[in-house]
Amino acid sequence: MNRELFGLFGSKAELASHCSLSEFDAVVAGSSVAVGIRDDTMDLPARSSVHEGSDGHCVILGEAWMDRSRPESAAEQLYQRFVTEGSEAFEGIYGSYLVVLEHDDDVWIVPDLIRSWECFYTDDSGERVFGTDAARVARTIDRPTLNERAANELFHFGVVFGTGTLLAELHRQPFDRALDAETSRDLERFVYRTASSDRDYAADLAERLEAVVGERIDYPDPKGALTSAGYDSRFLLATIPDLDTCYTLGHPTTPEIETARDVATQYGHDHERLPVTPDYLDPSPSIVQYTNGIRESLHIHHRGNESALDVVTMYHGLLLDTVLRDFYLPGREIDLFGHPLPLPGLESDPDFYQFYRDRLDVYRNGGQLLGKADDLPESTIEEFGERTVSSAIERCRPRTDSVYNAMAMLGVKLTPALPFRTHLADNFVESLFATDPRLVEWHLTTPPEHRNSRTFQRAIEHVDGEIFRHRPPDRPYTSYTLNQISGFLRRNVPGVRSPGTAWPDRKRIYNDNDMDARLFPDSEWVHDHPPRVKLRINDALTWLDLATDRTYTPDDILRRT
Repeated sequence: MNRELFGLFGSKAELASHCSLSEFDAVVAGSSVAVGIRDDTMDLPARSSVHEGSDGHCVILGEAWMDRSRPESAAEQLYQRFVTEGSEAFEGIYGSYLVVLEHDDDVWIVPDLIRSWECFYTDDSGERVFGTDAARVARTIDRPTLNERAANELFHFGVVFGTGTLLAELHRQPFDRALDAETSRDLERFVYRTASSDRDYAADLAERLEAVVGERIDYPDPKGALTSAGYDSRFLLATIPDLDTCYTLGHPTTPEIETARDVATQYGHDHERLPVTPDYLDPSPSIVQYTNGIRESLHIHHRGNESALDVVTMYHGLLLDTVLRDFYLPGREIDLFGHPLPLPGLESDPDFYQFYRDRLDVYRNGGQLLGKADDLPESTIEEFGERTVSSAIERCRPRTDSVYNAMAMLGVKLTPALPFRTHLADNFVESLFATDPRLVEWHLTTPPEHRNSRTFQRAIEHVDGEIFRHRPPDRPYTSYTLNQISGFLRRNVPGVRSPGTAWPDRKRIYNDNDMDARLFPDSEWVHDHPPRVKLRINDALTWLDLATDRTYTPDDILRRT
């Protein structure tokens, strides 16, 4: 990867036994830990930085700052504050980052508030090895073995839950916890404390959003944005003044493209359509590496068009829906002629598995688990899914004050679209607004019934009253109820024109390009599965090849039926 942090609990010489130190821009070592970092934006403000003190060091990968009025880097400021304040110093850092800090033999490996920079680790070789590229960390494992539970989660849900990975010896840093040499420590930054009040939630959110984006508009030119016709995209277009090009993926005549172009024009930005090509489903190792073996590569939506993205800085609105709106909250609905019709409000007694099954497009496969399951007590996907989701919800409960916030927290932890962002962060100067403490605090303190599309819509209307001059194709009305009724009619009544979808027809791209023959030429028994599931299988096989010294086949990871 172009930007990476890799280290171990040991000496610089031990680090050199796992990699060439010359490939990093900086290598630091203290009495307990040695770390290498590579990032060609380290000379820019608020980006990766390194500080070496008299009794330790601090390394930060990603976007990070503390007091922007001071000339010192975020790494130096954080180190200095840690010396005097201890772990409370981590409360004052902004951005999307991974920190490795050592002081007086005390080591803290700390992610940002929503773990947007993943850190993977293994204790297989005796000393703890860690890093942001899961495949590199995995290659230090002597005899890696398949994690059957994680594989089944990936095949069926498209994402691995908890701290597992496809390899039993490789682990993912726990959510909002700091790694050290042998264990992890709770940081208690992401804790729900919601209570109803008389504050204007929309106006409060608008003020925070403007401040967050305003602090991130001075990155290098030329600047671009990946946009759609949705709420978060139009907010960025209305707020960032000097975008050179806005990019939207899709076919020329889709309503999403037309509306995205209209909104870009409204705010004086050039717009460029990214064509849908067979490379939209590019399954090559150079793409699959960004999944880190825990998510499906399908979410890297701009792949196949990298050469057309002629900018240095790339903005996007990823995860604003997840963090600020109701995407992972169970809304009410009624059954109308055999079809669900959404209603305002939250479901009083949500079914956890059914909700996440629908949200994550779970592959049920006729009841049988798709992957090998010799060590799993569950024999069917329904049993497996129920246990997986309910256990994940229970792990969230100590940090939440309601079942709704437990469900929302699980959504934040899963963040299934992150390979999209990981690819952008590796190839552009980018900013993940949703990690900002002010937005996370709004999420953690606002009652779930107010974290919804209506509040978000009112918030961005505070920023610009004309922001909905061109309505989103799937939400033609200002009324939530009317939009739900319109969507229901468009989906279910013959002769009523549908607005279509923003996404390309993945099944058609897969079949038209004979990807079965390309991906599984010697395993025809795999061909009967849906294209999306076959892409997940290929992601797993490709990543395992990257991470180990052997070549995996479908027979190694799948159960024949």
